[in-house]
Amino acid sequence: MISQAVILCGGKGTRLSDRYRYQPILEVPKCLAEVGGKPFVTYSINMLKGIGISDIVLLVGYLKENFSPLESAGVRLVETQPDVDKAVLSISHLEDSFILLNGDCFPVMDWRDFVRSDWPQVAVKIVGRDAGIATVSKQDVEEGLVNCSRISDMIPRYSTYTILGGLHIGTYQGLQRARMFMDMVVFGE
Repeated sequence: MISQAVILCGGKGTRLSDRYRYQPILEVPKCLAEVGGKPFVTYSINMLKGIGISDIVLLVGYLKENFSPLESAGVRLVETQPDVDKAVLSISHLEDSFILLNGDCFPVMDWRDFVRSDWPQVAVKIVGRDAGIATVSKQDVEEGLVNCSRISDMIPRYSTYTILGGLHIGTYQGLQRARMFMDMVVFGE
């Protein structure tokens, strides 16, 4: 069973519109944007911990100092590099297989089945897009057979695990949808 996860949190969020960029929330990386009363990436962290993932690594870059409060929650921070594959491979004690997740995604699925099933695999929506999480073979990264910065490109190499959908805050519209959804779930509004 897999016990390690790497969450990609180093991007600048350039796909977010200017309307979002000029709001005060700009002071944090997009995966730390408030959704449902807490930083978005904490939903993934809590889910991973809940299914028994004991080693969670955030690959951080842009405004990396804003991630330091998560270290007290038992998360390791590793600084990313221009080559994401090299950054992943530089993680101390990287396991032979691990979960790789985009920090701006939260797949709606049974996460327990995903980590217990045969790996490597990529979670894909029923309509076949937005793969934001995968179980990855370290050897495939070392041999250049997969690119950690493009999880959706792993689909031809890895089997797929079908999911219903998920939340993705990579765009202004996605952030607003995630906020509306989580407000309903968390606050009952």
